[in-house]
Amino acid sequence: MTNATFQSLTKGASLFLGITLSSAVYAQPDVTTSLLQKVTAGIQKLESSCGEDIKKYCSTVTPGEGRILHCMQAHEDKISPKCAFDLRETELDIQTTSDQFQQVTNACREDIERLCAKTQPGQGRIAACLAAQASSMSQTCAAAVKGLQAK
Repeated sequence: MTNATFQSLTKGASLFLGITLSSAVYAQPDVTTSLLQKVTAGIQKLESSCGEDIKKYCSTVTPGEGRILHCMQAHEDKISPKCAFDLRETELDIQTTSDQFQQVTNACREDIERLCAKTQPGQGRIAACLAAQASSMSQTCAAAVKGLQAK
């Protein structure tokens, strides 16, 4: 596994977490829940396939802020092929989801500014605002949200 793969995974995971947290702005709660379940399943898969490698090479590393990934990066020539494969697969999943959310963000930006400009971001307030204004949402934004829901 290359340094670029780990760096991309770290960047992608950070981006994905940020997007997931803001996804409630654009998606209905059931869509957000579904995506969070997929992320959780992916993390569990990595824990399963990389758990022994993490124990073997990174057991003294304090989890958080990408430290485990950095440790694994330092031992990339030693991790199991299954772990390396699952990390690459997860990276692709994160990138795909990130791209989908970016499309929705671009499609709904004007609607958020127009319909929810006075709404303070955070804790799902913008999502609630958009949901309350769904009938006033542009066709572009509505189509983007519907497309995300279908995935």
